[in-house]
Amino acid sequence: MLRRATALLQHQRRLSTSSVAALNSCSSLLQRPDSESPSYVWALLSVLGGTAVLGASLLPASAAAEAAAPEPAALDPYAAPARLTGVPKDITVYQYEVCPFCNKVKAFLDYHKLPYITVEVSPLTKSELKWSDYRKVPLVMLDDEAVGDSTAVITRLAAELKEAKQDDQPSKARSWFSSRGSPARDSAAESGQDEERWRRWVDERLVRVVTVNIYRNLGESYQTFKYINDTGKFGMFEGPATRTTGATMMWFIARRLVKKYGIQGDLREELYAVAAEWVQGLADGQFMGGGAPNLADISAFGVIRSITGTDTFMDLMHNTKISEWYERMMAAVGDSSRLLAK
Repeated sequence: MLRRATALLQHQRRLSTSSVAALNSCSSLLQRPDSESPSYVWALLSVLGGTAVLGASLLPASAAAEAAAPEPAALDPYAAPARLTGVPKDITVYQYEVCPFCNKVKAFLDYHKLPYITVEVSPLTKSELKWSDYRKVPLVMLDDEAVGDSTAVITRLAAELKEAKQDDQPSKARSWFSSRGSPARDSAAESGQDEERWRRWVDERLVRVVTVNIYRNLGESYQTFKYINDTGKFGMFEGPATRTTGATMMWFIARRLVKKYGIQGDLREELYAVAAEWVQGLADGQFMGGGAPNLADISAFGVIRSITGTDTFMDLMHNTKISEWYERMMAAVGDSSRLLAK
């Protein structure tokens, strides 16, 4: 670990990311304004400073990531990468503990029992990422390569695991990659398209509706920040300031996001509608993947698990049928494979 930490400080690691990464990373709206952010929000942020930066980590980023990327990155994080290097032996997740996108990655690692270490990033200083030009989380080290997008990380690792399994079972791999147009290949392609559609739904719909719900009023916004403060990396004085000031600010921003995302009516009812969409998509199956979770299941589970300590989570479990699927996912994912938290 010491050798690896020294290497990180001496050399800027290759960062596999793209402008799409901003959609699938926990990013602070406080980093810089963009064309979609109202000017008066930024005036408010300049007064409040960085005290609520972690609360904004639960929001999808609205601007492209600025990161060092020596070689062209894939434009579509849902598409399997052309270059594979093998299942990584060392995985480190730079994260916020309650970030939904970080939890997507951790859910995948937990499900596949891939050991990993987490490094909690200070939302105020981000000193843990000073070696990188990419300042969003999750930032995941796969051996000596950094990948800065939750969806890209999951896609990459899934492809590596699949390749490793095919290497171990070559005859089975050949039967799956049967002749073009065969029923087996067509069925697999159709299943993959459906999986990608629901993965995009998680990133583009579920995360947004969950986000505005956890900040839908001052009481729940304060509760969310207490949860963040209890699980995050704050100093003695940073925590109370973040909880009080950040809760007010994020409630204010969430009201703007409701309009930006075109969410109509009562926010809880919209949350229940989202849950109903997911349950309907299951089509009486146990998982979106049928008899076993696929990448869409794992991603949705990670997002929902990130808000465990909130009223939004409790209402979602008690007032919708998604709880049955969630309980099955808890059993399927099992114990965490995390080795260490720093």
